[in-house]
Amino acid sequence: MSAAEKVTPMVPKLQMGQAFLSGLISNRRRINGQSGTSWLTVLKLPAVNEFSHPSTVEVRSENPLGEINDKWSGVVLVGGFPRSYNTKPDPETGEIKAIKTAQISLEVLEA
Repeated sequence: MSAAEKVTPMVPKLQMGQAFLSGLISNRRRINGQSGTSWLTVLKLPAVNEFSHPSTVEVRSENPLGEINDKWSGVVLVGGFPRSYNTKPDPETGEIKAIKTAQISLEVLEA
């Protein structure tokens, strides 16, 4: 198949804060939380090119997305919240720095 004949996957129209993911299920586990049972699934995404490492992400869903080694594609809602922590005191100055970062969450949008 030539590059001109290469099939492009159908990507649904996305809203703000949504992303389309497609990858291989490498792990999954069921958890029980305050809002009931949900599933955490680890996906290995394809590498961007032959020199890149594949990305690995974890998504949360209400239902299992498949078995290990199944391919999964779908839309997720990108969420998150701020995190912060203080560094250890600098040995020379004693200064403690406040580090601000973020925790990202990916929630599967199920039909």
